[in-house]
Amino acid sequence: MGALWEILQTGLMYGQYKKSDTVEDRVQILEQRLMATQDTLRKLVKKIEEIHGLDIDGDGKVG
Repeated sequence: MGALWEILQTGLMYGQYKKSDTVEDRVQILEQRLMATQDTLRKLVKKIEEIHGLDIDGDGKVG
């Protein structure tokens, strides 16, 4: 349940960003959201690997 709660919290953070007027501000927001998404996916894969004992991402280790 912890991994799902993290995903939910990350999703909630996406909705709280300030709307921007400039393209540069929008790009910065998108870059921040991308990094948060990638971090969440890494955590999710790690958790799934730990639960199932599999090397899902092919890095040669579980977890």
